[in-house]
This record gives sequence, structure tokens and C-alpha cells, in this order.
Amino acid sequence: MNQGSTPNERRQAIIALVLVNAMWGASFPIMKCLNLQVDDHFGVTEWTASGWLRTSSASWLIGLRFAIAFGLFAILLRGTLRRVQTPHLLAGAAIGVMFFLGLLLQVIGLATIPASRSGFLTSLVVIITPLINTVLRKQLPRLCVMLGALVAVAGVAVLTGLIVFDEGHVSLASNALAQWTIGDSLTTLGTLFFSAQILLVDVFGKRYESVLFTPSMFGTTAVLALIVFAGLNLQVPETATGGWTALAIQPRFYLLLGVLCLFPSLVAFVWMNKYQPRLTAGQAAVIYTCEPLFASTWAMFVPVMLSAWCAVHYANEQFSVPLLIGGSLVLLANILALWPEKKDTAL
Repeated sequence: MNQGSTPNERRQAIIALVLVNAMWGASFPIMKCLNLQVDDHFGVTEWTASGWLRTSSASWLIGLRFAIAFGLFAILLRGTLRRVQTPHLLAGAAIGVMFFLGLLLQVIGLATIPASRSGFLTSLVVIITPLINTVLRKQLPRLCVMLGALVAVAGVAVLTGLIVFDEGHVSLASNALAQWTIGDSLTTLGTLFFSAQILLVDVFGKRYESVLFTPSMFGTTAVLALIVFAGLNLQVPETATGGWTALAIQPRFYLLLGVLCLFPSLVAFVWMNKYQPRLTAGQAAVIYTCEPLFASTWAMFVPVMLSAWCAVHYANEQFSVPLLIGGSLVLLANILALWPEKKDTAL
């Protein structure tokens, strides 16, 4: 256990981090709905939108989200903001660069794959992070990490339809190449940057108070996103059919964006930075495996409500055998990767 925390503080931390994962899970269908609103506004579908629009749209949404989150932080947490010093600014900026790159790829990918699938693919960060860490240290990964990586590959193959179950038989899908989409590739690539973000938080968090990284992390993410948007927007052919401002001023858009900024962004990241140090890294990592479960659960109930509010076609996701088996394998892989070493009695 974390020797600096009382049992009551640890219980509070566990509850807070579970709620953090619930909020992060909700962000997947919310971002999916915002993507659908963009598509509807510009008269495209998830398959006909140009790459320029998709990247520009993702940058715009990320820029708005974290610019607003930074503003809320500055207003609601002024005392914390005053304690930020140069080392915190630099650490937060480095973390923000990695976070932006991962989030950009994730949001672009989310436009063409289900929210639940995106959640499980993103959770592969739990596997990838220790693998990257061992490579950087020039060590072989632990056996349980390597086993977890193999189970994760199997889980992703089932989840994305590469492997199918037919009358009790397991086989490679006849159209296996078509089952793996560009959205899957982008989301999986994004986990590499999320892993780099986690490693940076771990390194800098041992030197400085981690909650003070949040403002510059938000600011860096917002600035980079808006720079990318400004650079690409002139290349977007679909903007001739309507402008971004016309979409942003619609209540159905900005109210949903406000929910995303307040809860999965501001509250979730502040709570994460505040409460995670009360637990061991292993305990916190196990709790973070709840995120794809929440993403899948929200995706089965929330879309129809978002669809009614936002006037877009967004149906609830359905429970399926591939989702159950593939998702369970990914979660098992996460647990294996997080399995403590014999000398680690803290978990």
C-alpha cells in the first residue's frame, strides 16, 4: 500500500478513480456523436468524408475541448494555477504533446469505428506501456507482460472481426483484410503516444507535484490542435458547404461539448492527478482497465439519447459475442500485464 495514505484516503481514491474511468468511458460516445454532427453539418458520411475534413475536424474538436477545459481550470482552480512554476509548465507541455498526438489519432479513428471498439483498443496502452518501458531500459519484458501481449492480440483479432466463431469453430474471417479498418490502425497507433504520455507523467511525477502539470498540458493540447486546424482548414473541400462557426453556435453542439469539457476533461484529469498518488501505481493501473467496460456500457444506452438531442442518426450498440469474447481477452491481457512481480507486495 502507499504508506503515505490512510485507509480512508485510499477508499476515497478508489471511488474517485472509478468515477474518473466512468467519465472517460462516456467521452467515447460523446465524441462519436460530435463527429456525427460534423459529418451531418458538412453533408458527408463516415466513409465519404475527406481525410482533410476528418483531421481538421478532430483538431477543431480537441482544440475547443481543451481550450475550454483550460479556461474552466483557470476560473475554478485559481489557487492551484498560482502554484504552477516553470518546471511544471515544461513537464506539462511535454506531456501535452504526447497526449495531443494520441488523442488526435483516437478521434480520427473514432469517426469510423464503434465507441466500444475504440475503448478496448485504447486500453491496449496498459500492454504497450510496460513493453516500451522495458525496451528503453534495455531489458526483456516480464513473462506475464509478454503473455498479456499475446492475449491482447487475440482479443483485438476477435473484437475487430479478424477471427470469427461459426458453429463452434474458430477461423480466420473470409474477408479478414476488410475487417481491420483505418480507424483501428489509427486508434492502435494512438496508444503509442498515450503510453509515452504515461511514462512522462511517471518520470516527472516523481520530481514534482503532478496536479500542477494539468494547466500546461491542457494549454499545449489546445494550442497544438488549433494550429493543426488552422493549417489544414484551407485544404478541406467540404467547408464550401458550411462553416465551422455555424455548427459551433448550435445549442445541440456546444452544450454537448460543454459536458465533454467539464466532466471527462476538467474533473476527470484533476481527480486523476489528485487521487492517483494515494494508491500504488499497480492499483491505479488495474482500476484504469475499467475504462473500456464503461465505454461499452455507455455505448449501449447513451447513443439513442444523444441521437434525439443532437438530431443525428446514432443507434445504441448491441451486445455481441465478439464484443464479449474480444473485450474479455483484452481485459485479461491488461490484468496479466499488470500482474505484480513476486517482490512487489503492494498490489
